Amino acid sequence: MSKIKSLQRLLVVQSIYQLSINKDAIDFPVQNIFDQIIENSEYKKSISKSNLNFAKKIFLGVKDNSDEINRDLSSALSNKNKIKSIDPLLLAIFHPAIYELKYGPKISKKVVISEYLIIADKFFSSKEIGLLNGVLDNI
Repeated sequence: MSKIKSLQRLLVVQSIYQLSINKDAIDFPVQNIFDQIIENSEYKKSISKSNLNFAKKIFLGVKDNSDEINRDLSSALSNKNKIKSIDPLLLAIFHPAIYELKYGPKISKKVVISEYLIIADKFFSSKEIGLLNGVLDNI
């Protein structure tokens, strides 16, 4: 997968996480959320503000399919792992990954899972990465 698509996936995860901790931002246009994150990121020079169509598609797809994504996630989790007990950042990784696997453009399952495992590796230990891998593999 291209570096730009990988960065856009990371941008989506960061945006979803930001909205999970700042509910007031839900009414902001997606471009404003992206711009704020890009402005404060180390990848500011790598990502083109005019080339965020992939990120917008994923972000809006997650938003439009959130109920279905939560149902998919709930059914893929074991009894000991419930959505309410999952770290909000991990949920912010699960949601776009599940969207891409089930509702997004047809991209290889292996590629999608790999991309989100790389993102998770930036923030989590092997326990959370294993949970992510196991759940996404069963979607």
